[in-house]
Amino acid sequence: MSVKVSVIVPIYNVKKYLERCLKSLINQTLKDIEIILVDDGSTDGSGSTAKLFAELHSEKVIYLKKKNGGLSDARNYGLTFAIGEYVGFIDSDDYVEPDMFEKLYCSSENGGKKIIECNFIWEYSDKIKKDLVYSYRSKRDYLVNGRVEAWNKIYKLEWLKATNVVFPSGLLYEDLNFFFKLVSFLKGIEEVAVVSDILVHYVQNESSITNLKTRQLSHIVLIYEDIFDFYKKLGIYEEYFNELEYKFCRNLLVSFLIKVLKVKDKNIKYKLLDLFYLKINNYFPSWKKNLYLRRISVVNIYLKIMNPVVYRTLYMITI
Repeated sequence: MSVKVSVIVPIYNVKKYLERCLKSLINQTLKDIEIILVDDGSTDGSGSTAKLFAELHSEKVIYLKKKNGGLSDARNYGLTFAIGEYVGFIDSDDYVEPDMFEKLYCSSENGGKKIIECNFIWEYSDKIKKDLVYSYRSKRDYLVNGRVEAWNKIYKLEWLKATNVVFPSGLLYEDLNFFFKLVSFLKGIEEVAVVSDILVHYVQNESSITNLKTRQLSHIVLIYEDIFDFYKKLGIYEEYFNELEYKFCRNLLVSFLIKVLKVKDKNIKYKLLDLFYLKINNYFPSWKKNLYLRRISVVNIYLKIMNPVVYRTLYMITI
């Protein structure tokens, strides 16, 4: 069989959600597909479910088992077995629409697109939230506003392997790292396609393989430092300095700051707050002059008023 899309599914202790995920993949309207199930040392019976599923659908499902190494390690392992023209990654507690991979593949323009992405839904127990994007203006726009999630995309496999980009093992926020490194190899935004349909259900649950741990919030700094080093080695750090600076400061002072302020352990919270502000000023002491801050938005207004006094006040109001 000529495989158009390989789908890699890391599995770790998601028995409650796994069957729904696998059924959504086996019932894809795209028939030239292979599904690679990577049992990352599950202990709750998820591995047995995956193995049985592979036996029942051996014509297109491969079951692999390995020692527990985390999400990145499982994805990288599955990637070595992929033979499709394109490859995608689906988390085992999420599920997808039946025509997802057919619609993504049909937007590849006969292999001309390196990355094809779709819209998705954040699915909570009591509500849903649509995540919608319809286009990107440029490669720089993609770096600043692109959705870094790996599971709403397919990638040209030959191109992906040629870049030697893999997911960083042992760290959270692996999708961010993977995205920034991979985008650096795009010749331009014309190599990216966006399918406007909502095709992925991003399920929010506490047992997720990507569930955050308080002490690992600092991984975001390590991830960005690795990205900075990568761009410097490629000789493009200065070229994309504004994009890297803005994204780093926005992440640490907006979304990750909110997560830190919710941390109950005061010692951990204060250490993280100190770490974030220290790293921002070490790497980007003049970040307030970033050109993207000139754009009018609620986030930018917030960032503009941020200073040491405001930041320090956050310590007090969350005691």
